[in-house]
Amino acid sequence: MVGPGNADLAIDFGVVAVLDDDADQAKTVKFQLEDVGIDPLIVDLDEVPTLERAIGVVNERAEAVICDVQLNNLHPGMQFHGAQLVAGLVADHGVPCVLTTGFVQDVGMLVRPHRHLIPVLLTRDEIEDPDALVEGFSRCRNEIDHGPDPERRTRRVPLFIERVGLFETGVALDARVGGWVHKTPMRFPATMLGGEYATKEHAAELVGKVFFARVNLGAEREPDLFLEGPEPEFIDPADLDLHFE
Repeated sequence: MVGPGNADLAIDFGVVAVLDDDADQAKTVKFQLEDVGIDPLIVDLDEVPTLERAIGVVNERAEAVICDVQLNNLHPGMQFHGAQLVAGLVADHGVPCVLTTGFVQDVGMLVRPHRHLIPVLLTRDEIEDPDALVEGFSRCRNEIDHGPDPERRTRRVPLFIERVGLFETGVALDARVGGWVHKTPMRFPATMLGGEYATKEHAAELVGKVFFARVNLGAEREPDLFLEGPEPEFIDPADLDLHFE
């Protein structure tokens, strides 16, 4: 049964576009949305091979979006991934969105560059509860209308680069975040610090260095972290009074 609050939200959100390269998962999400009174629309990915076309279709047919990160695994030919779409819809069009992922390992490389523009990221386990989707749309709309919640506000902090790795999606850096309550390093594409670090050889020169950026220290989970405005200077930690225990 849909509670009064969820029913009001469902009506408010209107049609919700669903984008997923897994047809069975898209149908599951459709049923979940219908369970809480939301009108879903499964988007045919053949109609939206480009980011520009996907944004156009959403703006024409829906008022909100739920989109998976990976759109190309089971549907070859897609020229964008879900984080790019959601970031563009939220930032440029004010469309409430929930980004979902079945592979947390995708977050560092595909999502992190856009995470500051993506208010809500849920795993597939989390969206088994349809109320989580409703709450996610509400949180996204609140950030669009009123700005970020405390856990998404940033402050300037040091980041200590621990490791470099090469993945199918590019060269990754793992960095410990100074001042964050958890010790899990944050993974992000090395190119976020400059195009010259696109190769592992050049990115490896940064291991052991510290740089400063703005990070949302209120995040409870590593996938919810993001960084903005990385400063171009890399510093030897011995020259700073920093402690990464």
